[in-house]
Amino acid sequence: MNLFIKSAALIAFLANSGVNASSRSSSSNEVTYYFDSELARDPDAVPTSTYSMSTGKGTVTVRRDGTVTMNIMWIIRGDDGPINEENPVNGIHLHTGNKYTNGPILFGFCGQDDLPSFGGTCQQGWPSHSAQTGTQYEGKICNKNVKDCYNNGQISAAAAAELLIDGQMEMYVNIHTKKSFDASAGLGLIRGQLSLDAKARPAGSNNDEVAPVVSSTSREMESALRGGQM
Repeated sequence: MNLFIKSAALIAFLANSGVNASSRSSSSNEVTYYFDSELARDPDAVPTSTYSMSTGKGTVTVRRDGTVTMNIMWIIRGDDGPINEENPVNGIHLHTGNKYTNGPILFGFCGQDDLPSFGGTCQQGWPSHSAQTGTQYEGKICNKNVKDCYNNGQISAAAAAELLIDGQMEMYVNIHTKKSFDASAGLGLIRGQLSLDAKARPAGSNNDEVAPVVSSTSREMESALRGGQM
């Protein structure tokens, strides 16, 4: 019996032994949920992206305590590029909204120039000789009292995580470049709706006796998106 199975058995034992509510709440906070996003043009919401050939993939992990991280990689192609000092990737965000709408930011992962920095500047690409296959960012709640933040920033990271986990509304990941920002009045370049990864059960959840499956995004990221920009 491995450590994970032992831990799952211990959680089940405690649950059946009448542990108090705070202990159960603590266990719930430790559950990790996995979401995937396939990024591409979305002409319905961003007409200026109609002819974009750029693509991306991301995996978002969420806990009920408000911890949100994202592994993401992208390829900027054709007229969308090149990525350089004049046209950097200047923002990666998680927004509320469906594929037909442009919603406010719930979590930000990086930014520069015309957009908030959140956790710092965005990765600008991967050299062909690099072993790096993606960038991990820590999500920061958009809590400024402005219309661009969900609910004018009046929400905690934990409450925002609940929106994600409970599927109360649709959400999408959005990548901005300087060129797309100027062309679309800030709407972004490529985006993709978030979907719960059916292959990855929440780690630590009831009846979960095996480690969560690595998401399809993580498995395919290197082969599908090697190189960062073209």
